Amino acid sequence: MTLPADLRDTLIAQHAPDSHLTRMTALCALAAGEPACRAIALVGSYAKGSGDRISDLDLVAFTAAGHCQDFSDAAHRFLGSSQVLDVFGGTHPSNGAFRKYVYLDFSSCELHAFDLPATFKLRRPYVPVWDPDGVLVQQVVDGAPVRHEDFVAYEHGDAGLIWELVDCIKWLKRGRAELAKHHLRKIVARLDPPTGEP
Repeated sequence: MTLPADLRDTLIAQHAPDSHLTRMTALCALAAGEPACRAIALVGSYAKGSGDRISDLDLVAFTAAGHCQDFSDAAHRFLGSSQVLDVFGGTHPSNGAFRKYVYLDFSSCELHAFDLPATFKLRRPYVPVWDPDGVLVQQVVDGAPVRHEDFVAYEHGDAGLIWELVDCIKWLKRGRAELAKHHLRKIVARLDPPTGEP
């Protein structure tokens, strides 16, 4: 299966790495063969048109009830199969599962999967990846997506720390030092106080 031309063009125009195109092609093929996968959307920087070579591939999938973890596991078989520096995952309180990947080529990907009916809602902009039944438009609500400045620090403890530090490195690379320092301060504030002598 090939990647839809408009989606491919969107990623190429923003200098997404070839590894992202390979991942997206595999994800589309998986969705086409998985009846439980009802829709997938690309969100984040690439959906906004502000992505670059080191932007996250931010993906949200909607699945039939009871299948979000199964779909996440199926996607993990190829998302986690090559050149992975770090991966961690977990569950959302709103009937969802997620995994976040950092790769050796300094690309990264996060896939969130939610059972329908989903309490999680999409915010514009988003780019449809797989949506044969028009599910995505039913999941959209008004309002702005979360900003980097509002990211929760140390939300997943030590398991998510590599991901957060890579985010900070990316912000520094883009000249957003204040954002990186702001997030690092939030991490430090949530770390356990040091033990022993001062």
